[in-house]
Amino acid sequence: MAEVVYLTGAPATGKSTLTRALKEQIQDLQIFEFGERLTARLLSSGRVSDQTELRSRSAGAITLDDVREVDRELLDFVATHRTTRPVIIDSHAVTKENYGYRVTPYSLKEFEKLGPTQIWVLYTEPQVALQRIANNAQGRPQITEEEARFHTQLQASVATTYGMHLGTAIHFFDSAAPCAELASQLAARLMRS
Repeated sequence: MAEVVYLTGAPATGKSTLTRALKEQIQDLQIFEFGERLTARLLSSGRVSDQTELRSRSAGAITLDDVREVDRELLDFVATHRTTRPVIIDSHAVTKENYGYRVTPYSLKEFEKLGPTQIWVLYTEPQVALQRIANNAQGRPQITEEEARFHTQLQASVATTYGMHLGTAIHFFDSAAPCAELASQLAARLMRS
């Protein structure tokens, strides 16, 4: 069995950038990018026009049924690929909404079925996240330093709950480090087995 990594972190921590860098180093790496799959589902129904709109509207466009359907797709994806190649799941259960935050996690029973072998959480200082959002918002709302800090804490608490339930270690990585350096470190972790 290959490694299955649940990769998470608040927006602008560099999850998508990191997965692209890892894919360059590990050719057979399989990536399930939850936001892309959710966007495709909402595009097919005509509820959003792209991922930028999905990010900006968030709970105004996404229903719990949408999330659960993509959760089912993820379970099938992991079951198909985990026997032959490493898998990374790029996802975050916490979203910033106009009223505050929303957490739409897996049930612990479903997360058991997913069975990640590793849980990685990316974090960065609030100022770094704010600068990344200011430079390239892609539909992400502008937030305060405190909101960035709180979002990271909420996302970390969800990942920690998953890890505690499974008895799996949770690794936190500072994504302010150069992406190529971080990707090399994580590629080595991914290929150890």
